[in-house]
This record gives sequence, structure tokens and C-alpha cells, in this order.
Amino acid sequence: MKKTIILTIAAVMTFGVTTAAAINIEENPSTVTENRPEKKKKAKGEVKEVVFHVHLHCNNCVKKVQENIAFEKGVKDLKVSLDEQTVAVKYDASKTSEEALKAAIEKLGYEVGEHDHDHR
Repeated sequence: MKKTIILTIAAVMTFGVTTAAAINIEENPSTVTENRPEKKKKAKGEVKEVVFHVHLHCNNCVKKVQENIAFEKGVKDLKVSLDEQTVAVKYDASKTSEEALKAAIEKLGYEVGEHDHDHR
């Protein structure tokens, strides 16, 4: 019986504190501070573009590069040209690099030659 009374008193006290806090918030919302951690905004990296000269043989090569490189971390846009033998990639410089993208293309089995880059 004592446990029930103590638990009841604790529940009433908790409810009373919550109600008092709610009343205080309604009366003067400017004095309320939240105890939630602030969300950190992810800093967006600089978007850069690089054009690799890649020895592509056919449309299947183009498809293979498109399907694989498009999903590399940081890739924002990808254009593969069989006629020009190029792979143009816009990427988030905070998430990947020219070297990582070149390695990803080479991992697919393609030879990557000199490249042009645009530092935006």
C-alpha cells in the first residue's frame, strides 16, 4: 500500500512539474531553452568538373561507364561520349577527387589518358 501511495505521489509531482513547465512556456516563450543538440549542416563542397579522355570501343563501353561511375561517391553529373572518347564528370570535391574518379574508370578496364579540368 505504501508503494502505491509513493508511486501516486511521484506521478502527481511529475505531472505537476510538467504542467508548470508548460504553463511557463505559454506565459513567456522567450525564456524557454531547448535541450536538443543542434543539427550540424553538412558543408557542401565545391563542385568541379573534369573531362577524361577514355579509350571507349562501343556503346556497351559507354553504358558500362555510365552505370558504374554515376554511382561513385560525390558524382553530380556524368556525360560519356563515344564519338569524342570522353567522360565528363561534375563532382563534389569534398567527397571525391580527380584521382579517385580516374581510378574508378581504370578499374572498369579502360585506359584513361590526359584530362582537362575546370576549377569552378
